[in-house]
This record gives sequence, structure tokens and C-alpha cells, in this order.
Amino acid sequence: MGKLYTLTKHFWISCAHSVPGAGKCERIHGHNYKVIFSVVGRELDEKQMLIDFRDVKQNLEKKYDHHYLNDFPEFKDSPPSTEKVAEVFYNIIADMCRLKNNSPQVKWVEIHETNEAHARFETLA
Repeated sequence: MGKLYTLTKHFWISCAHSVPGAGKCERIHGHNYKVIFSVVGRELDEKQMLIDFRDVKQNLEKKYDHHYLNDFPEFKDSPPSTEKVAEVFYNIIADMCRLKNNSPQVKWVEIHETNEAHARFETLA
């Protein structure tokens, strides 16, 4: 029988965006996004972690916090809907996981845009 570790973390990030064709959301507006991600793996690293969640948080905050998401190339051809933000953040965390020797994998990323609405991105096996 094998072992499996799961790390789930949430943090907040403030961003502005606009979503063409989405009614009043076409206008520039902002959100305090709640970002939740889950990483799984069978082995821990030298710090006895799957991945240092502080690194994930800092990486995403450094790039996106208090910025207009539409200005980033990753949203040039696909506007930053909540679903698209979840996908982009998933890919960034997946890239971070690929750099680790213990081979963790991001399982999913959720973006809570409001208390009533959120989107989850994960890949299908």
C-alpha cells in the first residue's frame, strides 16, 4: 500500500479585469479573489513538504496582485474570466511542481470571485 500526501492552501489576491461580452463585467472592475489550490504527491522534499505553499503564494502575488489581468499576455486571446484565471494559475503551479525533485502534482485550483461564485480548473486523467 502506498502513501499519498495532499496539501490544500488558500490565500487572497486583489486584481482588476474586464470580460468582453459579459454585461456589466465588460467594464473594468476588481475582485479580492480567494485562490485555493491542492497539490498531491507520494514523496516529500528536503523540507518535508510537497511544495512550499509560501512560494506558490509569493509567485502569484508578485506577478498579479493589484494589477489589471487583461494586460498580461496569457489573457490576450482569452479574457480573464474566473474560469480562465483558474486555468492560468493552475498552469503556473503545475510548472512550479515540475521543477521539484519529489514530483508533486497540482490537483486543482479554485478561484472565488465573490462569496456566491467560483470556478475550479483541473485536468482530466
